[in-house]
Amino acid sequence: MWIENVMFISTFIITTAIAVLGIMIAFELYQTHKKPVLQILLYQQIFLISFYVYGIWGNIALHEILSDLDLSRELSTKLGVFIPILGTPFLMLSWFMLIRFAFLINGYTRLKKFPIIYFPLLVIIVLFFSILVHKNIITISIKPDLYMVRALVLLNILIHVIFIIPFIFRNNKKSIQQEVFFIKKYAFIYFSGVLIYSFLLWFYNYFGAVSTCITILVLFAVSIYIQLILKLTEKSQIPDNNSTGVDFKEFCTKYEISKREAEIVLEICSGKTNKAISEKLFITLQTVKDHNYRIYSKLGVKTRIQLTNMVREQTGL
Repeated sequence: MWIENVMFISTFIITTAIAVLGIMIAFELYQTHKKPVLQILLYQQIFLISFYVYGIWGNIALHEILSDLDLSRELSTKLGVFIPILGTPFLMLSWFMLIRFAFLINGYTRLKKFPIIYFPLLVIIVLFFSILVHKNIITISIKPDLYMVRALVLLNILIHVIFIIPFIFRNNKKSIQQEVFFIKKYAFIYFSGVLIYSFLLWFYNYFGAVSTCITILVLFAVSIYIQLILKLTEKSQIPDNNSTGVDFKEFCTKYEISKREAEIVLEICSGKTNKAISEKLFITLQTVKDHNYRIYSKLGVKTRIQLTNMVREQTGL
C-alpha cells in the first residue's frame, strides 16, 4: 500500500511541475510576442490544467474516500459519474480554445458563429447524458470512474479530429503559421500523442497504480507539446519584425515550400522567366505556372517582385 502511495505522490509532484512549466511557457510566449493567438493558447493551457487537477487528482481522492465508506452500489455509481461532470466546463473551454487556436493560425478568422453552436451543443450532450444516468436509462456495468474516462476519451478524440482539419485544409492566403510556427507536421505529431494517451486511458486500471501513474504522466506531457514546440522554435521561427538572415532551408520549412518549389523560387529570384525555368528544370511551362500559384499562395504574395523582396528580406539572398 505504501508503495502505491509513493507512486501517486511522485506522479502528482511531476505532473504539477509539468503543468506549471506549460503555463509558464505559454505565458512567456504571449508576453514576448503579444499575439492574440498565443493568448488563446495560454487560456487553453490554464483551463486544461484546471480540469486535470479536478478531474484526475480530485477523482483519485474521491475514489479513496468512497472506498472507505459503506455506500450502496447505486449511490457510488452516481457519485462517480456526476462529480467528474462538474469539472467538464473547464474541459469544454479548453477544447474551445484549442480548436480556435488551430483555425486561427491556419487562416480561418471568421469564427463568430462557432461559440453559438459549440457551447450549447456540448452542454446539451452533458445534460442529456446526466439525465439518462440519473433515470437509470443508461446502466453502467463497469466502474463509474472507468466509464466516465472512456466517455471523455471518445469525446476528446472527436474534438482533436476537428482540431486537425484546418491543418489539412489550410487557408494559405490568411494563414499566420509563418508568425506562429506550428505546421501540419507538428499537429499530426500532437494528434498521435493524443491517440497514445487515449489508448492508455482506455485501459488505465489494468495494472493498478503502475498503469494509472504512467497514463497520467503521458497525458500531462502531451498537454504541453504545443507550447514546447513553439518555445523550441521561437528564435528561428517566430522572429521579431526586425529579424533577418534566416537560412533559405529554414525559410522553405517555415512556409512549407517543397523541394521543387524551392528550386523555382531561387530561379525566380535570379530573374528567369517561366519559359527559362521550364527549360532549365525540364518541366512544362504549365507545371511552372502551377508551382508559381502554389508558391504565391503559401507566401501570401501576388507578384515576382514581392516574392523576391520577401526572400531577400528574410534570408539575405
